[in-house]
Amino acid sequence: MENQGDTAHLLARVSTLPSILYNYHRRRKPSSKTKSTPPIIYNQGSFSREIGHAAAETYLITRLSFKLLSCLGLGYRWITRFLGLALYAMLLMPGFIQVAFYYFFSPLVRRSVVYGDQPRNRLDLYLPAKIDSPKPVVVFVTGGAWIIGYKAWGSLLGKQLSEHDIIVACIDYRNFPQGTIGDMVEDVSQGISFVCSSIADYGGDPNRIYLTGQSAGAHISSCVLVKQAIKESRGETVSWSTSQIKAFFGLSGAKDDEVNSKLL
Repeated sequence: MENQGDTAHLLARVSTLPSILYNYHRRRKPSSKTKSTPPIIYNQGSFSREIGHAAAETYLITRLSFKLLSCLGLGYRWITRFLGLALYAMLLMPGFIQVAFYYFFSPLVRRSVVYGDQPRNRLDLYLPAKIDSPKPVVVFVTGGAWIIGYKAWGSLLGKQLSEHDIIVACIDYRNFPQGTIGDMVEDVSQGISFVCSSIADYGGDPNRIYLTGQSAGAHISSCVLVKQAIKESRGETVSWSTSQIKAFFGLSGAKDDEVNSKLL
């Protein structure tokens, strides 16, 4: 009988266990909420401190950079000059846009006419609006420190002279490191040969051809003439003659005789 009483008492205790666990869980909820709040507040504060630290570091680096530039003589004077250069470029931009539009869209410009078998053996032709008789021809070799020369640099000259009934041929050539000075001289010589033999097909007068070059282009053009004259004096076969060039105009080109002789 005692065992049966103990068993009944134990069953009664077990039956009340779910309610005890439920009440315990309800009592624990508020405390868990209050404990979860501090980490959120802590994370927000840490993020704010990181932002403030980054801003302070940025300000410090900027201030030290300006101080360094000032010590090097590149402070406000350098900045004002840079801004002045940017303003100057902006003022010139309308003219650049006008010339670029003419170069790419004008029917009077024959771009990239092939004169040789090398990748840069191309020339641009600027033709007058009306060709009723053979026109004088100007062959222009652009500059560019033997590195960045390009036929399009002569677009403004071509535009101006073609408006005065002059045909302009701007010759492109290989630049360094694509080729040596000797390769550049050879390219320009081939371009001049093409103009002498084919310019009549575009309305030009082969008896009135003028050669001009600017900077590196003047140096290359002068080397072309000297080398061609040497070939003619030796009786070598040539595709064009220096006598076909009515005049040569070299603008701000290198004219060191010793350097030119080595390059030739």
